[in-house]
Amino acid sequence: MVEDFNMLFEYDSGYVVDGYKVPMGYELGSFEEFFYLHRQPQGEFVIVLKEGGLFYFLSDNFSDFTGLCKDYDWYVISHQSFNTQLEIGIGLMNTGESVGWIGRAESSERLSMYKDILVFSYDCGVETEFYPYDTAFTGSCEIDGSTCHYVHDYYPTRIQKIDVHQKRISNLIFRFKEGGHCGMLVAKIISLCMKNISYYNSPEKTILIPIPASTRERQRKRFPVLCYHLSRWLNVRDGFQTIWIEEEREQMKGTSHKDVVSNLSIKKRDVDGMHVILFDDVLTSGQSFIQLKRRMIDVGAKSVTGIFLGKTVLLND
Repeated sequence: MVEDFNMLFEYDSGYVVDGYKVPMGYELGSFEEFFYLHRQPQGEFVIVLKEGGLFYFLSDNFSDFTGLCKDYDWYVISHQSFNTQLEIGIGLMNTGESVGWIGRAESSERLSMYKDILVFSYDCGVETEFYPYDTAFTGSCEIDGSTCHYVHDYYPTRIQKIDVHQKRISNLIFRFKEGGHCGMLVAKIISLCMKNISYYNSPEKTILIPIPASTRERQRKRFPVLCYHLSRWLNVRDGFQTIWIEEEREQMKGTSHKDVVSNLSIKKRDVDGMHVILFDDVLTSGQSFIQLKRRMIDVGAKSVTGIFLGKTVLLND
């Protein structure tokens, strides 16, 4: 293989405006200008960047590529060996409205082949992914005077899924509830969604707090990974430990099932004078949000915003 500086570097890039790709108004001199980075991946690679921050990649130096992803908060969703030299995969990154492809190889023919492999693997029109990778909020609503944003319309399991996309939404929500690897993926999706809205101008005065699950075990499985990564990517405070579940809701049956916050202990010093972002997986009636939002205001929060992975579509909607 020839040295990096002798390899062929090519790109095709632009911005998406009103659904159309508009070429960039200047000539790119390097990979760094396209992605606003300080260095390129080593070796041969191709990155196909889609609208919304989704990208596909081929790389013959995956260890270096993953280091680059870590440095710049790109999230590799999945990857596998394509052959003995190349690793192929899919990920998410924050690149504004940029779209296109960029790569480096020994020849134009090889670059074209790499790009065709990625397009065939991921853009062939066949739904092969287990999760949805939408990176914009589907909608918003006002609840008790606070704005709530949600990524997906969510149809409960009792309703027959009408398409593959709805099944993928259910997969994402159920796996997130179970805990595990999904926390980081959901954090990256939410962080990309939030770049398109104006939340607060003072991140140092903003705290991310999850709406507590019904038990401590579910709370521990569901939220710490998401809170750690999402607060870091948004540059806000991590409020995972701001609320303590003193008594699990399942132990409170027969007492006051409509009150979902009486069993919670809140650290007032974490909330006082702060803008609060409350996160939960699914918004249905909004009662949990309303009650916790009012508690936040009572202990000194300046404002409260709700962020949800899905909003339940009720049968009479």
